[in-house]
Amino acid sequence: MTDQMDRLLSSLIDQVDPAETEELLFRLIEIESHQEAAGHEKEITSFIKEYLERCGIDVELQEVTEGRANLIALIKGNGTGPSLVLNGHMDTVPPYEMQEPFSPRTDQDRIYGRGSVDMKGALAAMIHVLVGLKRSEVSLKGDVIFAATIGEENYSPGAYHLVNSGFQADYAIVGEPTGMKVGIAHKGVVWGEAQFEGRSVHGSVPEKGINAIYRASRWIEQIQNAYIPELKKRNHPVLGQPTINIGEIEGGTRPVIVPNQCKVRFERRLIPGENGNDVIRELQALVDQLAENDPDLKGTVSEMPVFHGVPHGPLEADPGSPLVKGLCAGYQNEFDQSIEPEGLQFWTDGALLSMIPGIQTVVCGPGSIEQAHSNEEYIEQGQLHAAYRIYMDAVSQLCL
Repeated sequence: MTDQMDRLLSSLIDQVDPAETEELLFRLIEIESHQEAAGHEKEITSFIKEYLERCGIDVELQEVTEGRANLIALIKGNGTGPSLVLNGHMDTVPPYEMQEPFSPRTDQDRIYGRGSVDMKGALAAMIHVLVGLKRSEVSLKGDVIFAATIGEENYSPGAYHLVNSGFQADYAIVGEPTGMKVGIAHKGVVWGEAQFEGRSVHGSVPEKGINAIYRASRWIEQIQNAYIPELKKRNHPVLGQPTINIGEIEGGTRPVIVPNQCKVRFERRLIPGENGNDVIRELQALVDQLAENDPDLKGTVSEMPVFHGVPHGPLEADPGSPLVKGLCAGYQNEFDQSIEPEGLQFWTDGALLSMIPGIQTVVCGPGSIEQAHSNEEYIEQGQLHAAYRIYMDAVSQLCL
């Protein structure tokens, strides 16, 4: 970075006092935006809209479902540079057993409250990037966009709607908590169900019936003996192998009756290059192979509707992209420590944003994922302020 660019970045960062960002985060935490709250994200959407508009920033609401809308804010460039979107979700999980979840407090260097790390801390930092750019009146080459979406904690209708609305950008940062390290990949997820049919008879003459549980168990054995070894041959450089977990079995009515049905529910984690439809076909093929030697074996594998049609595929970004390199450099400048881009163990809306043609999407946000959803949820003040500075650094490298 040249001395001139360094001075410009410092000037941009200085536009927002750290105390402002903490104050904004406190206000965001105070607003309930979980699935049990009246209006879900409605109040926080209105608050962010009014906050940005008071700062002179253009805001658009994008209705997703009745009464629930994504928020899109824009600092426009002159069109000669790439566009960068800063994305975060406005919803949180419910308070559960957290004490005073919506009364934020600071204890030593931690800010406690529901949503502090997942992910209102990132929202506060991203909002203030736009505010800082607006205050500076700097001339941008590329657009800087803040896209706050609904419903990530419940199947992600907001991000999916955004992607299908014709939204375009060249780069995207999703602010889920990574300790500001750069996540370039994560696995996708499919929940599925295999349903096996049998024929009920009295338990005293089981040979006259067809035991659906026995048929299901043979399929499970095939998964253990043939399918899982095959999955272990598939490998991603930062994510490792795909996995499958049989998590639930339901079948039969009474011990004295041969069961005429059995349902087996599973979760399959996908690496880049895999998709849910292929997974269902692979697992159905195991059923069909068994049926070749057992005409009485009838089973159907299907995807469960838990995600309401929203695909939960994997994420993969180019580790050599300017965004990845810029964020890694920003991390080193901030923490005086070099890092390499890494894979993440949790799913994010980044997988959906990566469906936008031509976009490079990474996950990079303040705080630790270990604190998300916990009854002691917090974000470190240092992480909050580092996020603002690193995001502004990324803007300066890509859009100035």
